[in-house]
Amino acid sequence: MNIQKLDVFLTLVETKKMTETAQQLKLSAPTVSFHIRSLEKEYGIKLFRTNAGGYRLTPGGEILYHYAKQLSQTNQKLEHALFQFKKGEAGSLQLGASGVPAQLFMPELIHKMAERYPRINVSLDVKTAPEIEQKLVRQELDFGLIMETSSQAKELVYEAFACDELVLAYSKDHPFSKVETTAEVDLSKQRLLVHTLSSSTKHFSKTWLKGRDEEMDLIELDSVSTIIKMLSFGQAVALISKRLIENEDHLAFTELNDNRLKRQIYFVYHQHLWENDAILFFKESVAALKKVITIESAPQIT
Repeated sequence: MNIQKLDVFLTLVETKKMTETAQQLKLSAPTVSFHIRSLEKEYGIKLFRTNAGGYRLTPGGEILYHYAKQLSQTNQKLEHALFQFKKGEAGSLQLGASGVPAQLFMPELIHKMAERYPRINVSLDVKTAPEIEQKLVRQELDFGLIMETSSQAKELVYEAFACDELVLAYSKDHPFSKVETTAEVDLSKQRLLVHTLSSSTKHFSKTWLKGRDEEMDLIELDSVSTIIKMLSFGQAVALISKRLIENEDHLAFTELNDNRLKRQIYFVYHQHLWENDAILFFKESVAALKKVITIESAPQIT
């Protein structure tokens, strides 16, 4: 069904005049006549009778008018909905994140989106980094913030966002809080808590532990709040993101100065992501937050 032909038809029904229809639609009278004849040929019926009063619908024309009016209204609603979507006034934004970025950065980004585009429905899917990557590849998500993984999907764009480091965390009541150098940290017979919500954390932790001689009880947990609570008892230590616990007043931590415990956080999206105003705003918000993080992480010159 050609929408332009229907618009010509509907306008002629309302004006009953060929010249007035042409003027309203900014077309020539022969063009209007051509569209009407084309519709009549397409449906094999006569649509109008002409007399001194102008153009009047035939019974077949009445049927077409009934449904053409509905189609026109539906098309207007469609165009309005698409306009709202392109301007960011409607639609959805589907985000994904692995554990640490989800807790550290997504709340602020989602808050900014909600303030700027309150009619956009924002959702957040928290999964392991490889799972988020696969959802992005299938275009089930618009954006992801993930820890680095062992490989990168060729369909995705990866932009470095922030650096993260696993540190050895413990209660300020733990004996480790009194040591001054990493050389004094003896992990023998310690109960070690490892955050596993992100498979990246698990991988980096086990890489660091591999080949070490210490006898340790390893407990894998997927809840940061549970790890922090267990640390507060002073009976365990944890390998956990420095960014996650550096503001916890009752905890202390030791930087282990091991590159195997440092990892990159990436902002990821599909290379064929369709962009509208809301999508561009989210990208700009990520870039602005990255700039703040970079400044805060820069060494202070005294």
